[in-house]
Amino acid sequence: MASYSTNEFKGGLKIMLDGDPCSIIENEFVKPGKGQAFSRVKIRNLKTG
Repeated sequence: MASYSTNEFKGGLKIMLDGDPCSIIENEFVKPGKGQAFSRVKIRNLKTG
């Protein structure tokens, strides 16, 4: 099984999340003025839509 770092996330990437197949719809890297940077990821479950 392959493992991905958050900087390798791209739209259209297929992943397994909690045993369900999902697709990454949108990925945004956020660097707030105060606090730690993080990735905001929007995913879609491929079974339920």
